[in-house]
Amino acid sequence: MNEFDSPNYTEYTYDKKAEGKTLFLKWLLIFGYVSFVVLFFLACYITRIIPLFAICPVVTWIIVFFTWRLVSYDVYYTFEHGRMEIGKIRVRKSGNIKKVKVTLEMKDVILVAPMDIAKNREEFISAKVMHDYSAYRSSPRLVVIVFSGKKGNEVVMIENTPKLSRLVMRYSKNAVGLSQTTV
Repeated sequence: MNEFDSPNYTEYTYDKKAEGKTLFLKWLLIFGYVSFVVLFFLACYITRIIPLFAICPVVTWIIVFFTWRLVSYDVYYTFEHGRMEIGKIRVRKSGNIKKVKVTLEMKDVILVAPMDIAKNREEFISAKVMHDYSAYRSSPRLVVIVFSGKKGNEVVMIENTPKLSRLVMRYSKNAVGLSQTTV
């Protein structure tokens, strides 16, 4: 039996939808791309170096290639024997690059609950740092994990799956209301 067939292992990958700051940055980048093309053509026209028009698509593609991936990424988590890793996946020329952002031991977490239950709890309210790894903030499958970090209580928001609910309830004594969110 390999780790993917194990009853103590799950992984999940999903797209991070653009909302809030990310949506603003995407629109700002699009405005920047359009402005660059307009200014490039205007500069070529004013200086009468018309043949430079030909390199504008290549330069624009290079700029888009190196900047768009800053606002477009996937989120993933793996859960194995009570240990959870949450991170981002960015697409690179050499392939997908996974960066682990948060690592948790489920036995040490303070609270694991759906957002509607957690938002009324003192542990969630007193959190100093919030890590948003949800698909979108109003997701019905949103689960909040509160843990003790370097700066006090920290919160991680992720998408829930039925298997994750079962595993978290098995490994954490502070799981609240997860059986209701097995969507």
